[in-house]
Amino acid sequence: MGTDAGKGQRATGQMSTRGKKRTPARQKGQPEAHPDSDAPAPASSLLESRLTGARNVSTPSGTVSLTHLDKVYWPESGFTKGDLIRYYHLVAETILPYLEHRPLILKRFPNGITKGSFFQHEAGNVPDYVDTVRLETEEGRDIDYILCNNEATLLYLSNLGTIERHPWHSRTEHLDRPDWIVFDLDPGQRVAFKQICELALGIRDVLARVGLDGYAKTSGSRGIHVYVPIASRYTFDVAAAFAERLAKIVVRENPALATLERSIEHRNEDQIYVDHLQNARGKSVVAPYSVRPRPGATVSTPLSWADVKSGVAPADFTIETIPRRLRKRGDVFQPVLEHRQVLDEAIREADRLD
Repeated sequence: MGTDAGKGQRATGQMSTRGKKRTPARQKGQPEAHPDSDAPAPASSLLESRLTGARNVSTPSGTVSLTHLDKVYWPESGFTKGDLIRYYHLVAETILPYLEHRPLILKRFPNGITKGSFFQHEAGNVPDYVDTVRLETEEGRDIDYILCNNEATLLYLSNLGTIERHPWHSRTEHLDRPDWIVFDLDPGQRVAFKQICELALGIRDVLARVGLDGYAKTSGSRGIHVYVPIASRYTFDVAAAFAERLAKIVVRENPALATLERSIEHRNEDQIYVDHLQNARGKSVVAPYSVRPRPGATVSTPLSWADVKSGVAPADFTIETIPRRLRKRGDVFQPVLEHRQVLDEAIREADRLD
């Protein structure tokens, strides 16, 4: 599912990227660096088969202090903090375009997936290479959100125990206008993944009937996210209303399988919740290629529609397998970054489908 971590964090005032550089400092809950040597190691040193201790790592955007690399984050599989950091280094070039210039909500697990977590909005004291954007909340309080604009920031966040990254649906140059819509398919306990794939294909077909393309990825848990890239000319209200209209059509055409009932208590366990509510301003879903705090260190993985049709196993997509998959197939989600679809005709077509 998407996160409601943005609730109450909607900016109502002027937003601007902070130009002020900030001095590295250790914030509460942030591990203190104990580098093994003064000279930073190249980022390629993260490819070592076993990462232990602490080290400073040099990237084009800055030197990152990494600590406690052998701390176990996934007890059942033995994956460590170092394994997490290595993964984000390997996929940096692929994941960064989905994070850059978007306010970021962090979900941190500083002691591993079995020992508690928390969402973080406020950047706190961050190194100079970390960009931020200041947002004013409805209560009039300023919050500085992190912008993950470079590999140094990506690794820094991993060192804080940030397993999940939840970017906004809009970028700093047009924070009031999203550049994608997301449908989050959240299955009941008795729903097989094959059925989720069937419903995702149903969403694809409804989108095609209104003249739009959609792109699927695993949530990294049990669900699927379907993205609809759009031109950044529509407000969040317009995009959210359109998403709601399409969700109602999908549910109407798949009454046994799909539901708009948000409450888990009132939802059948053999139905899939078509969550369109994550398209409000300040909401988010986990980023493509983000790791999830699930057994095996699963990854939210983009799929081709052929993958969806043939059936896949989400547990097969992990921090071990995704780098190989990217080398073999490239980024099948790339059109989400490039295919800026207009909604005007699609909205009229949706009226006709109603």
